[in-house]
Amino acid sequence: MVSIPVVFLGSFEPEFLSKDDALKVLKGAYPSVEFKPYDVNNTNDALTLLKSEADASGFLVFNVRVVPQGVVRAILKSGKPILYIARTMEGSPNLLMDVADSIREGYPILSIATDDVLSRSVIDKVKYLIALSKIRGSRVLLVTGRNLINYMNWAFPNATEVSRAVAELQRRVGLTFIFMDLKEFIDKYYSRINDNDAEDWAEKWIKSASQFLDPSRADVVKAARLYLAMKAALRDTGANVMAFDCIMNVSTGLIDAWPCLGYMQLWYEDIIPVCEADVYSILPLLIGKYLFNRPGFVNDPGIDMVNNRFIYWHCYAPTNPHGSSKPEVPYIITDAHGGGKHASVHVKLPTNEPVTVMGFNPITGILSIHVAKAVDNIYWKQLCATKLVASGDASSVAERWVIDNGYHRVLIYGDFRMEVKEFAKLLGVKVIEEDKAA
Repeated sequence: MVSIPVVFLGSFEPEFLSKDDALKVLKGAYPSVEFKPYDVNNTNDALTLLKSEADASGFLVFNVRVVPQGVVRAILKSGKPILYIARTMEGSPNLLMDVADSIREGYPILSIATDDVLSRSVIDKVKYLIALSKIRGSRVLLVTGRNLINYMNWAFPNATEVSRAVAELQRRVGLTFIFMDLKEFIDKYYSRINDNDAEDWAEKWIKSASQFLDPSRADVVKAARLYLAMKAALRDTGANVMAFDCIMNVSTGLIDAWPCLGYMQLWYEDIIPVCEADVYSILPLLIGKYLFNRPGFVNDPGIDMVNNRFIYWHCYAPTNPHGSSKPEVPYIITDAHGGGKHASVHVKLPTNEPVTVMGFNPITGILSIHVAKAVDNIYWKQLCATKLVASGDASSVAERWVIDNGYHRVLIYGDFRMEVKEFAKLLGVKVIEEDKAA
């Protein structure tokens, strides 16, 4: 269960705000969350709170009375992400003098001042703290070669980009990484999968597909074996994020199965799959899932500056792009890359809808974002299987592309620009809008 400390600053009286009313509204909006109330009237109360809730992902603070600056600053400068809700007149002195100063100093704070601190629009922002707690409780199972694992474990002093990125995700976001050598994965899981079970899953996927255009059914069976092996490894490690380094793993020759179909299935089982084990894509995927309940589509973006459009492509995409527990769109099982890759998935993604596209560099702490509108799907066996066409300000994105965030981007359905920008304040990361001037 997610637990959120609720801090009531100063002596609360019914004419200012009833704590019982506040807790009742919070529980009504988020029945599965535990809200733990704390009265903070002086610096000793603040220090007691910080000690008692040292492991909390963040604090929800209500300020409807003017309180001493030292009390407020002790909480603000704890470094904890804080959703700070102040009433317009009584809370503004502390918000303008203390909160604004702490935000300028770089502390992870999202502040709101309004007359009705229990309004729906305000209480809706508590979802940020809930998502933050789920993200920080995430465990990533990363399956790749032993040499790369060694690099990632030895992030200092001989840091490479990927090893430092993993270290920064642990530090900045609080993720737990579990590394598994590909050979161990094969010996312990993949080699032990019952062939009949794999055949059953392959047949399910083929029957559910709108078309089966891959000349190699055997590769679909291998994909099913890999899916079942990933599930077993996830169960044993307690991970909720699956990062199978497919390109590296297949190129070694140790395994000849691709995870695309398995990844498609894992989204229905509350597991977050990470294409190509791209650690830069992990945080955007987690944001999509735990803040918006949207599966993320890791993709290679293409830019068409003449027609102001994008083509986002990869060898699979979620078949439940709106987060449903059931398939929402049809898919084709196909070969791709000119017939050089099998068991790929062409997904007929929804059109005439906005999409939010994110990238993140764990080292720089910069989250890039742009918004487009899905307009078409392309089926073509060259390059990757799924190709979503979207309209948008392609020229601006090309000019402002955040190079340090890499080439991959994560696409989710819906226009969540403002929510992502607000959430980023609690994460303590900077947002760059690739489709807007600075």
